[in-house]
Amino acid sequence: MRCSVAETEKKSEGEALTFDYCMEIGLGQLRFSPSVFYDMTFQEFCAAAQGMNRQEEVRQQQEWERARWLATVSLAPHGKPGQRLKPQDLCIFPWEKKKKKKGSNKALAATLKAMTNGKT
Repeated sequence: MRCSVAETEKKSEGEALTFDYCMEIGLGQLRFSPSVFYDMTFQEFCAAAQGMNRQEEVRQQQEWERARWLATVSLAPHGKPGQRLKPQDLCIFPWEKKKKKKGSNKALAATLKAMTNGKT
């Protein structure tokens, strides 16, 4: 299993993932005691690091949404009378965008069948 949190941070600096860096994350950021850290498997450590990363992402998303809401409330009195300003009118965050649907498997199958003259 990859430890994507640590690898991402180290890749941006161009360094390899080392045991010392894993110790920094485990003992410093995750605040594990040394005995807990040394008793963990690498897979358990990666799961804990990824959980911390997800929690931090959610916290930052909430901060951005709170700032957008505050901007909306601040701008609302200065808008046209009767016009209601929504937070999404100011900006749409990447996590709010709808994912594009992938193409139909039936269309792909029909195309492949036509290309191979019906042979599968």
